[in-house]
Formats: sequence, C-alpha cells, structure tokens
Amino acid sequence: MKKQTAMALAAVFAMSVAGTALAAPANPFVDVPAKHWAYDSINKLAQAGVISGYGDGTYKGDKTLTRYEVATLVAKAMANSEKADAAAQKEIEALKAEFGTELNNLGVRVDGLEKKIDNVKISGVIRARYDADDVNDVSEMKQKLRTRLMIKGQINDQWTYGARLQNVQNMRTTSTTNDTDATVDENKTDLNWAYVQGKIGAFDVTAGRFDVTPAYGIALDDTVDGIMVGFGNKLKVNLFAGKEDFSEVVSASDRNNTYIANLGYSFSKKLNAKAAYFNVNYEADGVDTLNLYEVGMDYQLTPTVNVSGVYLKSDADTEDKGYFAQVAYKGSDISNVGTFGIWANYRNLEKNTLLSSTLDISRADNSALGGKGYEIGFDYVPMKNAKWTTTYTDLKDTADSDFKGDFFRTQVEFFF
Repeated sequence: MKKQTAMALAAVFAMSVAGTALAAPANPFVDVPAKHWAYDSINKLAQAGVISGYGDGTYKGDKTLTRYEVATLVAKAMANSEKADAAAQKEIEALKAEFGTELNNLGVRVDGLEKKIDNVKISGVIRARYDADDVNDVSEMKQKLRTRLMIKGQINDQWTYGARLQNVQNMRTTSTTNDTDATVDENKTDLNWAYVQGKIGAFDVTAGRFDVTPAYGIALDDTVDGIMVGFGNKLKVNLFAGKEDFSEVVSASDRNNTYIANLGYSFSKKLNAKAAYFNVNYEADGVDTLNLYEVGMDYQLTPTVNVSGVYLKSDADTEDKGYFAQVAYKGSDISNVGTFGIWANYRNLEKNTLLSSTLDISRADNSALGGKGYEIGFDYVPMKNAKWTTTYTDLKDTADSDFKGDFFRTQVEFFF
C-alpha cells in the first residue's frame, strides 16, 4: 500500500480525533510541508499518538506500508472511534473488516472478527494410562498416551458440526496383534468423530460418526455411524439406526447393522430410570441377530451417596444374562481442586450381554467377553482441569470360573 493511500486514510482517521482539543501544532515531519493537502490531518494524528513517523523525523510519504503497519494505524483509530461522526465510524468499520486478521494477530479486539473466530471452538484432553494385568498368572503391563482434540463449529442458530481428532501412542510397543493375529498399528491418529447436530421441528437430530451411551453404558458405550433422533422432556427417547464395529465380540464382523431404542425417565430429582433395546446383526450363541435389553435405576440416597443397579438380557441360547450394582461416594469436579470420588461395584456380565461396554475391563481374558467380580476405584482433582483415577478389578470368567484375572489401572487426564 503506497504512503499516499495511507495519507488518505489519515484524513479519515483525523475525524476520530477531531473533537480533541489540541494546541496549534508545530510541523512534526520534515518531509510533510505545511501546504500539503493532508498536513492538518497528519499533525492532529501525530499529537493524538495515532502516528509517530520514523526516527529521523520523516513521515516517508512515498514509502509502501505493510498490511501490519496499516493495521497499527487502524487499531489506534479504533481506540478513538467514539469521537468520530457516523461517516468516519463507517469508514473505520470497513477498515476493521479489511485488516481483521492482522488486527487479531496484533492482539487487538475486533468484535466482528471475534464472533467469527468463536464460530469454531476447540477443546481437548490428554490421558496417560498405566495398566498392570494378571490373567491366570500371566502378567502384562501397558502404557498408553492418548490425545483428543474436539472441534465444534456453529453452522447456524440451530445446527452445529462436531469432530474429534484422536492420537494413541503405545509407550511399550509400536504394534500389537488382535484376536485374529492381525497386526494392529497402536500408534496412530484418526478422525473418529464427524457429525452434524441440530433440530428439525421438535426432534433433536445427530447424523454422522459419534459416540452413544444408551441406558447406563453397560452394554454399549462406543462410536457408531448413523443417525439418531431424540425427543421428549420428562420421558426422553432416542432412536438410532446405523452401524457399529463389534469386532471384539466373538463371531462379529466389522460395521454391523445396529438399531437402538433408548429411554430415560426421571421420577424425581433423586430417582431415575433408564432402558435400552439393541438389535444387532451378528451371530451370537444360537442366533444370527442378537436382541439385547438393558434396564436400570439410580437413586441419590444422600447428598453424597448414589446407588445404581442394572439388569441385562439377550436372546442368545447361552451366556445371556447380566447384573451390575454400584455404590458411589461424592464425585470429582475438574473445576474444583481437592474434590474426589470413591466407588465400588459388583458385576456378573455374561458374554452375550456386552457389545462394547463402558467398563473398560469387562472380561477375564481376551477370548471371551464377560466377567464376574468386583471393582473399587477413586478419582481426585490435584489441580484445576486435571484428574487422577485409579481402579482395581478382580474378575472370573462367567463360563469358566477357573479362568480369572485381576487388573490394576492408574491414569492422569489433563483437560484444556
């Protein structure tokens, strides 16, 4: 941008300080003669601190300005814009829009630009986890670092876009094998959320790839591909149709057709009930398509004690029932340093009642889902936006009680 153009801008900026009482100015720049068309404006701006020229006392009217130099002038004019008339304010608003990126990089607040930046919000969590498992006297240690970045963009007043970028680093190895002896890359980054969410009339709609946790998450807490429609107030209903990857489950293939009906009802502020129905087209014991039910209740017994219980039943010929009960005391809040939670639960979960459970350690071995035993755990907030969690779990396989294991886990999460 030529300095001559900047002089024209200076005439506009001068309006913003026109109401300021200034003494009769001496010529501040040796290269701007008193007869120059922009002399008065440049002098007023110099006294108001909007411009300062160069160290040798020149204004360099024929020098090309960078966009950042012009943005600095715009920023100083913005600081005096309340003194400008309507025409000058209009010009300043136009300049703010033109140099918005430079102003933002210079740390200048621009309302319109901030609104645009706020249109996309990014949050995240990094988790360092250590596992020590002992299954039938065979010990294994695991150390993993997981980073997640969650992105939310505002499409319009009613619709948003969501995404999650995830990186997992196995700190002990670069690869492992799954149940079919296929090599799996443990150190990878992928986009495992990508969805739109909004309202269509009275219905809440989510479509794409996202997480679902029907009922209490005992049967399923995982990522799905499809569409979910929700409605209701006191009785809340969510209906899902799509696909899920149940490759952990015996005889299941990738991306199985999945249909879910999820219900939630609040009897009072203390008592809630939840239920979910699952229809999944993979082969379980005796069936080609598994039908599974999960029902449960939770009750706030005291201000600090919560109790919950869940029952699961499928239509498989064997290993078709599950029970889960938990008592929890207090609970951590990452915004409140020193808060903590303690819990203990008992489970008897047969393999054909679990799809991809919220219970990370839900089996006593890697070949058969299910487990019978207990878990104790606690979490604690050592500093704001950080949480330390430790659990110990002791399980036996529901089909073979001689197959058993104990699992120790400790992890630290940082939220940002």
